[in-house]
Amino acid sequence: MKSKDFYRGYYLSASSTLEPDATRYMARVAIMSLGGDKTQSQRFLDLQVFDSEQEALNHAVNAGKDWVDAQLVLEVARRLGRPAARLA
Repeated sequence: MKSKDFYRGYYLSASSTLEPDATRYMARVAIMSLGGDKTQSQRFLDLQVFDSEQEALNHAVNAGKDWVDAQLVLEVARRLGRPAARLA
């Protein structure tokens, strides 16, 4: 099962794939920062294993969004010259 979407300027490609033992599903997400027609950066996350395919996919999508949100906080902190922890 796959989900492809844009979130806050990042492209998220989430998936849930059946593990080799064929009993559980691995949540995975690829996160790409696009600039014009080129990929500027990319990040791949292998996450937890779940009993259901939908649960794994939901977790992958949410983890990708959480990662993007954290990167945006870090970017704001860099621009302000402050530690990210002080922005909260």
